[in-house]
Amino acid sequence: MQNSQDLINNKLILGVDPGIRNTGWGIVSYNNHKIDHIAHGSISPPNKNSDSERLNFIARELNEIIKSFNPSFAAIEKIFVNVNSNSILQLGMARGVAMQVIESANLPITELAARLVKKSITGSGSADKSQVKFMIERLLKTSIKGYDASDALAVSITGLNFSYKGNIPAGKVSFSKLDQAIERALIQGN
Repeated sequence: MQNSQDLINNKLILGVDPGIRNTGWGIVSYNNHKIDHIAHGSISPPNKNSDSERLNFIARELNEIIKSFNPSFAAIEKIFVNVNSNSILQLGMARGVAMQVIESANLPITELAARLVKKSITGSGSADKSQVKFMIERLLKTSIKGYDASDALAVSITGLNFSYKGNIPAGKVSFSKLDQAIERALIQGN
C-alpha cells in the first residue's frame, strides 16, 4: 500500500490569482518534501477589449496553460471585498471564468482567502504584494516578474499545504473542520 507521501509526489499544482486586467498563474511541483517552481505568468487581455472579450481571452489562455502543463490540482484566491463595487464585480467575473475553465478540465480545486495565503507565505495576513513576492522568490529560488504571478505561486503553495494532507483529492476539495478552524485562526490572527 502506498503511503500518503507517495500519493502526492511528482504532482503539479496550479495557482490562480484572478483579475480582469491581469490574471496571475503559477505552477509548482511537489516531490519528496520539496516544492519546485515549474512556470508562472500573467494573462493580460488587451486594455481596449470589452469585459466579455477580456473574459474570453482569460478563458482561452488558462485553458491552454492547463493543457500544456496538465496539473493535478488547482487553487484559486477568494474575492477580497473592498469598497469599489465595480472592481468586485469585475474580479468576480474573472474568478468565475477561471473556475469554470478549471472545472471543465476536471481538476480538483480549492478556494483560499487572501489573508490565509499571505499568512502562510510571509507569516503576516496583512503582508503587501512586495513582501509576498520577496518570499516566493526566496522559497522557489527564482525571479518573478510582476505581482500577479507571485501571488498565484503563493496560492499554489498554500493550496498544496492546506489540501494535500494525506491523499490526492478525487473531486472537489473541501477543508476538514480542523483546516477550516486553522484558516479562521490565521485570518483573525492578523
